[in-house]
Amino acid sequence: MAGPALFWRPSRRLPQAALRACWGLALLATPLAAVLHQATAFDDVGRSGAGAPVPGPGLVDAVPLVAFAWLALVWLWAPPGRSLPGPGRRLAAVGATAALSTLLVTAVGVLLGQPWWGALAGGLGGVVHGATTLALHRWRTGDDDLVPHRPRDLVSLGTAAVAGAVVSAPLAAWPALLPGLALADLGPTVLAGAVLGASYVFVGGACLLLLVQRRRSDEVPARLGDVYVMLLVTAAAIAAVLAFPEVPLTWVVLLPAVWAGMTLGPWAAAAFSLVATAGVSLAQGLPVATGGLTPDQLPEMVVVDTVMTAFVLVVLLLAVVRDQQAHLAGEVVRRRQEALDQAGLLGTVFESISEALVLMDTHGTVQLSNAAAAGVLGEQRLESEPGRWLRRLGSSPSFTYTFHRDGSDDGARVLAVQLARVQYAGSDSVVAIVRDVTSEQRRIDELASFAAVAAHDLKSPLTAVGGWLEVAEDMVGADDARAREALGHGLAATQRMTREIDDWLTYNVAREGTLRLEQVALQPLVESIAASHPTARFTLEAPDVVRADPTLLQHLLANLLGNAVKYAHPGRDAVVTVRSGEHPSGRVQVEVVDEGIGIPAGEELAIFEPFRRASTVTDTYEGSGMGLALCKRIVRRHGGTITARRNDGPGTTVTVVLPRGTAA
Repeated sequence: MAGPALFWRPSRRLPQAALRACWGLALLATPLAAVLHQATAFDDVGRSGAGAPVPGPGLVDAVPLVAFAWLALVWLWAPPGRSLPGPGRRLAAVGATAALSTLLVTAVGVLLGQPWWGALAGGLGGVVHGATTLALHRWRTGDDDLVPHRPRDLVSLGTAAVAGAVVSAPLAAWPALLPGLALADLGPTVLAGAVLGASYVFVGGACLLLLVQRRRSDEVPARLGDVYVMLLVTAAAIAAVLAFPEVPLTWVVLLPAVWAGMTLGPWAAAAFSLVATAGVSLAQGLPVATGGLTPDQLPEMVVVDTVMTAFVLVVLLLAVVRDQQAHLAGEVVRRRQEALDQAGLLGTVFESISEALVLMDTHGTVQLSNAAAAGVLGEQRLESEPGRWLRRLGSSPSFTYTFHRDGSDDGARVLAVQLARVQYAGSDSVVAIVRDVTSEQRRIDELASFAAVAAHDLKSPLTAVGGWLEVAEDMVGADDARAREALGHGLAATQRMTREIDDWLTYNVAREGTLRLEQVALQPLVESIAASHPTARFTLEAPDVVRADPTLLQHLLANLLGNAVKYAHPGRDAVVTVRSGEHPSGRVQVEVVDEGIGIPAGEELAIFEPFRRASTVTDTYEGSGMGLALCKRIVRRHGGTITARRNDGPGTTVTVVLPRGTAA
């Protein structure tokens, strides 16, 4: 914020037409300034030790001011559509302009009766004063934006103007070369000329730079009526100072200065100051030119010029400070609004992001959290769980662990946590980004299990097929009955392999496929599935209708009934009961009850994981462990539940809850 806010400098680059017009005005103003300087100079402000008259300074000493403005204009001149030329080319242009200005002032002095060397000294003095002021001010500002936008810029320009007056003062002592005059006789004249020249360069330079190069649209507005009133009050104050020199009324001039500085913007303040000082200069210069002032009033005139310089300094300082304050106030409002907008945006992102975000202090106390964090951890665990993460910050800021939200294995989630140190509200904090990677972890586990199963369960049928084909090859022609038997065994092995591949494909379709929900009557469906198991004894009581995908529902019930038949005790016929009814939630509850080998205690949840089978299942029961995992996925896709329990007697009961449909 320090750059654009504290060093606000609303300058503009003049167009080519304006630059040419200003250059022409400077060309005309140079001889005019020399004429005014000569016309407002006292011929005799005292006597030297030899009795010769001592010439006085010109009260309207605008030659250094015009030189400063002309040289600054040339320094900042850029060709159309291009940046500023290099320092070498600009210095050459400044040198040529300085020579032209010196020549014009010298010519005017010679035409007005000065000796050529005196006129040349006067021309060189004005140019040296203006060039020194420009160089020092440019050095102090640090770039080519010479407009005094800040208080320190005004101080820089004033200091440079005084330094320029000091440097050029020796050239103002050229009358010491006249007969009867010594350098000591010219001390008051040189001092007065230096004060007047510095005043004109500072006041005129500051006002002209603000008027020409500052953008008016970027400042505090002013009413024209107020400006007129200020000018009248200023004129009255100056008139009072001039009319009553014996009364100390100089401070009165500062009152309209304070008023103007507290009311006007920099551009309007510069215009007001320039008009006021021009009026004072004319009020001083005309009486001198017409003989209305005597040389003994020179000190009073110098004091008035000094007072006017202080007047302009106060006006511009107050206007610039007020303008900077107004800009800073607007900047604060704008930045505050930006901060509010950013806070609102970040708040929206914070709450809407899918990852859980938790901000905590270094003791584990939660400072901020989003809705996703409450959803992943739960309201109760949200306050305590982040403290456990901090213990891993030093060793491993990124880790994955199993989180039991409700304390049971069924609610276990796999969380990936990323920790990072941040600053919040002026103190050290830690932000945690938490992702629920349970699904990704399950897929990884499924792929690992599938690789293991594929290496065993798919390889075994392939090996069997190969072996029976070799037997059949040996028996063809010798024992056709044995050959057909071997081919039958090989075909059974290929069918087993096909079933396992179908189970895997159906499992993935059940996870990612699109559901086509329809009204499905359970009784006809279970009867058709039961018909494919002629050796089993079924009791079918399923009068309800469910809303489900017919294909996936077919896979679900076929797996459940197939398992009930398959896992019967060896040597016994399977006895299976299928019944449906109303669940307490209003949905349909379907139970498949068998009298088979049952499920060992504690494995009721594990059998629904992919490639997992009950520990009591031996190799005599074919299967890949995908059947019940497929059933669980199908049921969950429909928004239902599936559970298994061991019967009090023999066998197992599998309960499925599905959305209720409407009968046709």
